[in-house]
Amino acid sequence: MTASFLILTPPGEPAAAENATFIRDGFRWTAFFFPALWLLVHRLWFWGAIALVLQFAAMILIASPELGVAGWTLAIAVSLLTALEGPLALAKAREARDWTLRSVVVAHDLETAEHIYYSEHAPQRPPSTAATASLPASDTSTKAARPPALGLLGYDGE
Repeated sequence: MTASFLILTPPGEPAAAENATFIRDGFRWTAFFFPALWLLVHRLWFWGAIALVLQFAAMILIASPELGVAGWTLAIAVSLLTALEGPLALAKAREARDWTLRSVVVAHDLETAEHIYYSEHAPQRPPSTAATASLPASDTSTKAARPPALGLLGYDGE
């Protein structure tokens, strides 16, 4: 199954920085089961505090016989919202601290995403002179166009 990876680099770092952060944009099971804790671990303090308050309110509502369904609905909504939008909130928080969103890569896993990203952002090297020196000189002595040899060695077109 493929996933999108958001690639962010710290302030002032080039695109091919070794300390680039790859954030998988997708559903997070840990964020679903522990929304407030997941947000707080990832230093999303404001959203973590809101999720904590909403989870506490959901527990109070669940304890009430008349409002139990509303409590479960609130608890599931907080969990779903955190699991689905948590990675994007993490990326936005880094962008607010001057991190740069460099690219979005679609890959099967993190290792493949890193390979794709770093192969696209590797520093360009000039072509090697050893590779071009080993090629034979072209035959410019005759002006007539020769038909292709079709894989027959020694066939000179006559």
